[in-house]
Amino acid sequence: MNKIRSTADKMRLVIPAMLLCMIGDYCIGIEPKNAEPLGTIASTGWLTIADLRIAVSDFTGAVGSILYAIGAAAFIRWLSDTVQPQTRAGRIWLRLYIAGLGVGCVSFLYFHIACGGLIHHFKVLYEITGGDLTQTTDAWLRMFMPEAVPFFLLFIVFDAVTSAAWAALILLRILPVRKWWIMAAPLITAGIGAVLELIPLPFSGIGSGFESLGWMLMFVCGIFYIEQEST
Repeated sequence: MNKIRSTADKMRLVIPAMLLCMIGDYCIGIEPKNAEPLGTIASTGWLTIADLRIAVSDFTGAVGSILYAIGAAAFIRWLSDTVQPQTRAGRIWLRLYIAGLGVGCVSFLYFHIACGGLIHHFKVLYEITGGDLTQTTDAWLRMFMPEAVPFFLLFIVFDAVTSAAWAALILLRILPVRKWWIMAAPLITAGIGAVLELIPLPFSGIGSGFESLGWMLMFVCGIFYIEQEST
């Protein structure tokens, strides 16, 4: 009983952790509605993001990552010690999910700093080139390319694999919770956020924090399930 309570209490730290990460997401995600895309990632809206917003995003991401790591470690231990899938497929999905939770311990901080750095570099290059967007974009792409592999590889493990594994654990009844909890998968909540971008608001980026929201909801579900097991 004490072990379950301790695990649930540590997992609750993920709630403020993800709220902090959502603040950081919005600090670097909100842009003017008329911002124009520059390639697949960059945007003219980056020029409107103050350095202070980037610094706040880095800070909230760092604190959020520490709190998340505590909660994730507790959830990983509980899953490893308690959940015993009867099928090979179930064991594989569980291992993938645990791996995704573990990768998240470094990925939250990495993505906040990496994304903030990319935006800041773009702004500095824009000033250096005298406001030439073409030169700025070309130079920025050259700076980004060495980071592209770890950036996208971590994203695949961090979000895509974790989301797929979460859905599989629920559908296979390895985690016997209501199926609508699949909606908590980070890529699904991020997709909901992308749909909300269609709302005619005076700014874009309303969906920026929905990925972090998904991570928070996954842990809320996990807490409910663990506490239910203790009754």
